[in-house]
Amino acid sequence: MMVKGIIYLQLVFFLCFACKYSIGDAPNFISGCGLTFLSSTQINNQLYEVVVSSKQVLGNQTVRILLPTDYFTSGSSRRYPSLYLLHGATDNATTWTRPGKGEAQNITGNASLITVMPNGDRFGFYTNWVLPGQSAPQNWRTFHMEELVPWIDLNLRTIAKKEGRAIAGLSMGGFGAMHYAEAYSDNFIYGASFSGVLNLLDPRVQTLVLNLPGKDNPLIGPFGYPTSPITSTGWFAADTIAHAAELRNISIALLAGNASTFEATLGDGSFRLHDVLVALNVPVYFHPYGNGQSIGHGCNGDHNWGCFNAALNEVFPRIMAALQQQY
Repeated sequence: MMVKGIIYLQLVFFLCFACKYSIGDAPNFISGCGLTFLSSTQINNQLYEVVVSSKQVLGNQTVRILLPTDYFTSGSSRRYPSLYLLHGATDNATTWTRPGKGEAQNITGNASLITVMPNGDRFGFYTNWVLPGQSAPQNWRTFHMEELVPWIDLNLRTIAKKEGRAIAGLSMGGFGAMHYAEAYSDNFIYGASFSGVLNLLDPRVQTLVLNLPGKDNPLIGPFGYPTSPITSTGWFAADTIAHAAELRNISIALLAGNASTFEATLGDGSFRLHDVLVALNVPVYFHPYGNGQSIGHGCNGDHNWGCFNAALNEVFPRIMAALQQQY
């Protein structure tokens, strides 16, 4: 029994060590930190598509990883910061680098940065679902923050601490970026939301979420039903404005337009979160770009890829300035 106990402790120590320090490296990814590595495909000279599985979410999960141009020539001591880039509803891990949609590789590809673009499901909402029902498990927050982040650090030469990570996302992913930054404030030094679903306590936003196009039934899984008092529901528990104080040690960027009712409704959440952050003395860069003219790059102020790409392009230098490098 004593020998078995020693072996068990050694195994636990190894797993803890393995998820804290990089022991794998691209393109030879390995399993660990709760994730089973299944396959890897090189899309181009910088972009990899990795498939993993987790007990926290249903099905195999795709993660796209964009490596710096010098990753394979910079030497084993060179470590890079990472940006977690989250997609919106109805999309997936490929969208930020899909022709005609996301321009993440054009925007971030020349920087000394590892960009990680995980699948968050078409309607996963980057949270552990309150009512998963027959779709269980739907623990997206646990999958991303407690498995994927350490798995990336295990497999790549990252700067595996707060000063080496940023997170950003659009729409549903904008909510995810703020939600994760609040719930895991020790993980990130910078967070950005592009037209994010930020005010979950706004009845208009609740209606939009519950009735997202492509859903046959109301989307009650992530947050449950809005009820009175709202403070006892999953909507309040995940609301980014209600928990804005958790962002005190993170720099934040909020960008949104107002060229449609949908975009303006979400933009109101950016205004409200901005005001709360200012009151809390949290560093925040705020650009309500209206019809898009002030941000340019083909943005017309609506909820579309022209504006999402423009927002990432505008904020990206601020993200890089906040991130630590290790040579």
